[in-house]
Amino acid sequence: MRVSSVSDAEETVVALRGEIDYGCEEALERALTHILSASDRGIGIDLSKVSFWACSSVKVLLTVRQVALRHGKTVSLRATSPAVRRVLELSGTLRLFTTSTAPASPHLTADG
Repeated sequence: MRVSSVSDAEETVVALRGEIDYGCEEALERALTHILSASDRGIGIDLSKVSFWACSSVKVLLTVRQVALRHGKTVSLRATSPAVRRVLELSGTLRLFTTSTAPASPHLTADG
């Protein structure tokens, strides 16, 4: 798993790459929470380069989202890989991470 971030006018964009499995969830949660705390408005996560997404990783996104909500910030998805999208759709959580402020992405459309 690799994590990188860059700030733009609206939010801090966080790009994740590689495999996100049970073994890296703690590090992922720490990284996302740290980036979120340093952002002014929230984070937009790009998961388009994630090749594997463990079902249990959804909990990490939900935890970070709860932290964001408590601080008046947002967590949105900029893009998803097919593997990530499938898990988020099956868990019913995809809708929690799409916002009107996130740019349109072919990976996030209702048509898939």
